[in-house]
Amino acid sequence: MGIPLRTLIIEDSEDDAFLLLRELAKGGYDVDSLRVENSDEMRRAMAHRPWDIALSDYVLPRFSGLEALKLWRDSGLDLPFIVISGNIGEETAVEAMKAGADDYFVKGNISRLVPAIRRELKEAENRRQKREAEEALLRSELRYRRLVEAVTDYLYTVEVRDGSVAGTYHGHGCTAVTGFTPEEYEADPFLWYRMIYDEDRETVIDQARRLQAGEDIPSLEHRIIHRDGSVRWVRNTIVPRHDEEGRLVAYDGLVSDITGRKVAEEEMRLRGAALAAAANAIVISDQEGRVIWANPAFTTLTGYTLDEVRGKGLSILNSGVHENGFYRELWETIKGGRVWRGEMINRRKDGSLYTEEQTITPVADGDGAVRRFVAIKEDVTERKRAQEALLENARMSGDMDVACQIQRALLPAEPPQVPGVRCAGKWLPAAHVGGDYYDFFPREDGSLDVVIADVSGHSVGAALIMTEARSVIRAQARSGGSPAAIVDSLNELLYDDLSRAELFITMFYASYAPTTRTLTFASAGHNPPLLYQRDTGEFRELDAEGLILGVSQGVVFEERQVELAPGDVVLLYTDGITEAQDETGEFFGVSRLCSALHDHRDDGLEGLMGAVLARLAGFTRLSSLGDDVCMVLLKPV
Repeated sequence: MGIPLRTLIIEDSEDDAFLLLRELAKGGYDVDSLRVENSDEMRRAMAHRPWDIALSDYVLPRFSGLEALKLWRDSGLDLPFIVISGNIGEETAVEAMKAGADDYFVKGNISRLVPAIRRELKEAENRRQKREAEEALLRSELRYRRLVEAVTDYLYTVEVRDGSVAGTYHGHGCTAVTGFTPEEYEADPFLWYRMIYDEDRETVIDQARRLQAGEDIPSLEHRIIHRDGSVRWVRNTIVPRHDEEGRLVAYDGLVSDITGRKVAEEEMRLRGAALAAAANAIVISDQEGRVIWANPAFTTLTGYTLDEVRGKGLSILNSGVHENGFYRELWETIKGGRVWRGEMINRRKDGSLYTEEQTITPVADGDGAVRRFVAIKEDVTERKRAQEALLENARMSGDMDVACQIQRALLPAEPPQVPGVRCAGKWLPAAHVGGDYYDFFPREDGSLDVVIADVSGHSVGAALIMTEARSVIRAQARSGGSPAAIVDSLNELLYDDLSRAELFITMFYASYAPTTRTLTFASAGHNPPLLYQRDTGEFRELDAEGLILGVSQGVVFEERQVELAPGDVVLLYTDGITEAQDETGEFFGVSRLCSALHDHRDDGLEGLMGAVLARLAGFTRLSSLGDDVCMVLLKPV
């Protein structure tokens, strides 16, 4: 038995979903899955079943990966969400990660999928355990708080005469809390007020005024200065006494030392901020920027130990690269209670420079005054180097241009001249090289074979596989077999290489006999070509059952026939046309392709292909293609 994995798949293609399930099975998972295609199906799936992970295509006909991600996160599920798409680029991937996706993969290159799932499931479990631990800690702290608040450390009484304090009497427990004896309080009725912490004095005096005015006053928490100079927190609960005429003559008080609880609350705030990013360097400092605590990752990042920086400012890390105004703006931001985020170049203990991303969060006390700063630091030096490497990769553009020229040379230089039929083809790669391909094979009996194919992805790997496939296709075409037999042979011959490369091929193979005007065809999961029938002005999709190449051996490929008439047009195309998107995410689609074909049916084959490309460019408004584009036209005469 494999590892149980409840997987929600947001995907409109059954073939792509099948490939994902096969990859998970290879990774040792026993998958319980459900495939959904739109928001309503996804909501029902999340409402009625528990899930461990979600795998989502980025582009769906009536939905999108970002919408699915928002539904997933809005539901409160803290579970992995991985984007897998054939059209995702670097900017799109970054957008998905910022939106909360845990990882992304390009279709056809999912060898890292299983390790990524294991990692994300482990991190999700760690987050769950962390939440449970924090909740248990909070419950423990609440119990502790109730116990502390229930203890009355000592009692006191204040006598009031003519609205003024006439005398005070403090119980013997006062010495443990304040450091002063009952005799000292009795000798000095105003000693208690002088002990009040300066920032809390006005609040305590205001409470006394309200007491004199006859108001009901709640318990008050404030700070006092102990005799030894330390600051203590106390909870002061007052019960007034009045004479028969309603005048205040005295009040009794219950004083509890709550310093321990207050310290625990502050520690919990600091601990929570630190736990949010324990993998990064974390530094906690006081309001003057002096280091209170730093985690081990800080030592790894800077070379300084906690003992070396405790009580000091972090100016020891200054590299001298930034102007004074940079640091002045930083301090103005955090002392104003706002979070500062940015990059800075610092210097390690060994003198080496590094670039860090830093987030500094002010931590305020109960009155809103900033008392601490929590800084989270991440070394991004390697990422910066990677960005520089991307610039270096631009120098490879010349070599890729040569590769593009070679791949173009493998396509037909011009369409063959076959009596009874005219044909044409066009290939435009999204990158320098691509995985789309088409070809023509005239037969000795006067018929013409046509093939169009699409390798998953549009990278160098896809181009190499297509080059190999071209050689095998040409060899099989010379055999003179039927389209279904040729596609079947191709699947058996290419299966091992496609499996090892983790790629697949969709293909449509057709043979046209001009003498009978019969088009015989077979499909390996390719999008159906369009047949425009001149007499009726209607369109028909030419489809046949058959799994994409490279998924399984022993596949049965259906073979079908259709009769053509003079003036009919058959368009074979790859999904780079119909799945092209405008700025709103809408697909170009089959209906727009049919409209272009109908409007320009009399323009000649080259003119017709140019019109389709012009419609496509006007729709997307992009300077470059998102996917390879390939099309072939057949027109009986």
